[in-house]
Amino acid sequence: MPWAVQHSPALEAAKDFLHVVWEGDPPADEKLLQTLDCLIAAYYSTPAGDVTGDDIDPPTQDGSSLYREVADRFPQYGLYPIADPSAAYDDALMMADAIDDLTDITRDMREVVWLAEHVSIDDAHFAFRLHFLHWGQHARGLAYYLHDRI
Repeated sequence: MPWAVQHSPALEAAKDFLHVVWEGDPPADEKLLQTLDCLIAAYYSTPAGDVTGDDIDPPTQDGSSLYREVADRFPQYGLYPIADPSAAYDDALMMADAIDDLTDITRDMREVVWLAEHVSIDDAHFAFRLHFLHWGQHARGLAYYLHDRI
């Protein structure tokens, strides 16, 4: 593995998230919260990256199967209310799902790791930063949920 890959904030945070969520016993809420905070913090020290132009796509992941795996691993997690600042005032309160949050963050971080290992670290950085709008929103909502549980 190239030196740059080993010291990538995005790759290290993505691998740590996947390890904490999927290896051994499910993490305590405090550990998962700390891991989410590190994942978000890595965004700010990750270079923009670039797409190499290689026409290689990461393997597709079955979302419903992964959702069931997360639900089995975290049966105590569920729905929680969350406000959407972009929604109209009469539609500002919505429900979010901690299982869906973990599913979506897992999918995005698996893609980052796959890109780093099979294409380039630049592609991985690009995907990590590009998808921050998606996985970052899930991570921040899940963090509020975990704070409440703690």
